Amino acid sequence: MGSDNIFHKRKQRQVASLERRNPEKSAYDRVLIVCEGEKTEPNYFKEIRDTYKLSTANIDICGQECGSDPLSVVNYAILRFQKDTDYDRVYCVIDRDKHTTFNDAMSKLRDTKLREGVYFTAITSVPCFEFWLLLHFCYTTRSFCAQGHASNCDLVLKELNKKDRIPGYTKGAKNIFALTNGKLSKAIDGAKKLQKHNHDTDSKNPETNMHELIEYLINLKKHC
Repeated sequence: MGSDNIFHKRKQRQVASLERRNPEKSAYDRVLIVCEGEKTEPNYFKEIRDTYKLSTANIDICGQECGSDPLSVVNYAILRFQKDTDYDRVYCVIDRDKHTTFNDAMSKLRDTKLREGVYFTAITSVPCFEFWLLLHFCYTTRSFCAQGHASNCDLVLKELNKKDRIPGYTKGAKNIFALTNGKLSKAIDGAKKLQKHNHDTDSKNPETNMHELIEYLINLKKHC
């Protein structure tokens, strides 16, 4: 009797462990998000996935394995889809900054059709992802153009590190969604307002469509 009980408990642990490794796919879309950043962006989207209790079987987030330039991200997304075609949407999250492969990446993405019905698009930020974070604290149409060898993103980081924003912020930071979630609606409104401004003025710096992916994710369960 005792040995049967021990065996039963061991079996339960094995089943639970298997479920953790292979979570069951839910009824809503299956999404692949491929990020340029090794830590910052993947961390951010994983926090969103956890906060809104989205299944890891449905929301697949890649970062470190993709490479650190826009074209590498697009190439990896295509390769990953070829190995697993069961995605409904594929997003490439990339920065403009001073990347020399940005235009090539965008061209390849536009020219590639993964499969009929699959939504394949880029989520871009100019100059970088941190501009999206900055919109949580202030709306601006100011261009970020660093001189010399400095990165355009360094200027955004300087603004983001100001008092009452995210002092001490560095690339790879964790818990950023938790720190900014209370101002999410402000950032979304700012990004939409900026899109209209850029359309009217033919401007592309600064720019972000990050809100499109964020709104899609937080409303994902509502549409299934």
